[in-house]
Amino acid sequence: MNSLPHPSALLVTAFNGLVVAYDRASGGTAWTFSVPGKSVPGVRPRPTHVEVHDGRVFVFAAGSEGVLKKRVFVDVHALDHESGRPLWTQRVAAAHAPDFTSAVVLVDAGQVIVSYHEVLVAFAADTGEPQWTRSSEHGDGGVYSLQLQMGVHGGRGRPLT
Repeated sequence: MNSLPHPSALLVTAFNGLVVAYDRASGGTAWTFSVPGKSVPGVRPRPTHVEVHDGRVFVFAAGSEGVLKKRVFVDVHALDHESGRPLWTQRVAAAHAPDFTSAVVLVDAGQVIVSYHEVLVAFAADTGEPQWTRSSEHGDGGVYSLQLQMGVHGGRGRPLT
């Protein structure tokens, strides 16, 4: 007998820095979350992506700070799936990233892994505690870097562009 997982009561969407959870039965808004900070200048829409796993919503959003020496980064936010309450936030910043090009995210087996320019970072999904950080052997590929592909048995990374 084939057993399908129980469908989630919420549909979670993300666009341009805003995450919204909708009740799937009624269509009503269950909760919203606005990504803090400023968007990447000249980039519309603001890159924002969600993954839903094990009672958490993981939000990945590109951002920037500074004017003369602009620094571009990816923030990772973990939210409670039912309430939208923030649980933890971590930042992934590349050493040389004047412009946001893309990132790839993978949520699997209690880890949140982000590939961004020349950096690979793993966080504990439940606490946000950094588990490891390393340089990618693929390098950053320059301004027009292609997305590094990531995969594990039964899953693959998703691009944040």
